Amino acid sequence: MTMTRFRFIVAVVSLTGTLTGCVDFSGPRLDASPNDPTNSNYVASFTGFQGFQFGNLNGDYTRLSTIFVQQMAGTGRQWITLDAPYVNDEGNFGTWNSFYTNGGLVDIRKVQGFARTLGDLQAVGIAQVWEALTMSYVADFWGDAPYREALKTRTPKLDPQRQIYGDLQSLLDTAITNLAGVGPGPRQFDLVYSGNTAKWTRMARSLKARLFLRTANVDNSAYGAALAQATQGISNPADDFKTYQSGTVGEENIWFQFRRGRGTDVGAGTLLVNLLKARNDSRLSSYLSLAGDGTYRGATPGQEDETVSWLSAARGDAAFRQPIMTADETQLIIAETNARAGNVAAALAALNVVRARYSNATAVGLTGSALLTAILEEKYVSNFQSPEAWADYKRTCYPNVALANGATSIPLRFIYGSDERAANPNVPLPSAAQKRNAVNPLVTTAPDGSPCRGQR
Repeated sequence: MTMTRFRFIVAVVSLTGTLTGCVDFSGPRLDASPNDPTNSNYVASFTGFQGFQFGNLNGDYTRLSTIFVQQMAGTGRQWITLDAPYVNDEGNFGTWNSFYTNGGLVDIRKVQGFARTLGDLQAVGIAQVWEALTMSYVADFWGDAPYREALKTRTPKLDPQRQIYGDLQSLLDTAITNLAGVGPGPRQFDLVYSGNTAKWTRMARSLKARLFLRTANVDNSAYGAALAQATQGISNPADDFKTYQSGTVGEENIWFQFRRGRGTDVGAGTLLVNLLKARNDSRLSSYLSLAGDGTYRGATPGQEDETVSWLSAARGDAAFRQPIMTADETQLIIAETNARAGNVAAALAALNVVRARYSNATAVGLTGSALLTAILEEKYVSNFQSPEAWADYKRTCYPNVALANGATSIPLRFIYGSDERAANPNVPLPSAAQKRNAVNPLVTTAPDGSPCRGQR
């Protein structure tokens, strides 16, 4: 019997050589046979793109984003230069193809087509949420990118980042409608929620809230829109959107695979370690392992020290299911948007929902910049190993990280890869590309009023 196997490969090229993470996604839950008469075509494709995107959303681009905000640090080989002074040019990254082909947008759209043919609107809706999530990462990372013409021509134009977010909001609205429609859905072939449309609807609402925040610096009404969606989003950590992983070869957690393949090239960042210690936060031991000297210790940007803390035994395990969209993030969106609207009591209540989960001290009496800083600090900690911490930094300058030696700015977007520019004349030269994304105008002060050190 022919089995469909999916391998996810990301290549990152630094000035000193090529850094390649080869990540395999194939196993009992991630393989589907197109020759099996009990499986429709959309089931085979659905199973496949999930496996690919579980790896894609946690691959080298995400890992680099955590380094930029000093949750993690490059501690060996090429990852040191990616950490300091943030080598960021068109030879630095591979391509964005992994978001479009071989388990990306192409296959997600195929699933939608198969499901429509079968009259299965619930499956259509689930695949549409997946499309919005996948393409949101493209817009977050690169800004302007192919979307409307992405599958129509070999040289698609780059759509404005803000337009992409607007298109994804409309897509999520349609997905929510379809999730309430007819059809059996993918059931057990859905590796996140087993076809539970109520959970998918809450996920869609949380994702809409996240995307509204993306545009809040250029559209103040987006805060209210984010609040309206977040209050309908994920509220129970049991319903968090997490990747599917197992100890089976080919289904292991991407960070586990990175450690196995790249050794100690990446470790904990000093900023996160010291913050967790200062907070007496229970997540210190659940996030991280002890360093070589028996303490919890991180590295500063550019520090070559491969003995620092790595992920904890639980979090670094092959079967750890990586959080992508969570109740914690949703509650903290509620907290931030209420704080910005002057609803202090509601903001504190939402903040304390998250703090109570980790036995942190209750936030009381905070107002203004102190309240906003506390919320963003909690979000920075909660969104460990997620590009959300970098997204919040671009929007707020929290955390107000110090620049690495030799750096002039924290990277605020990824540079288009040289392979993309060679293949598509619509991709601009690095000298002509924007230095920051349109929804992220310069932030000159951190939430506490101090000068923003890393944005130029």
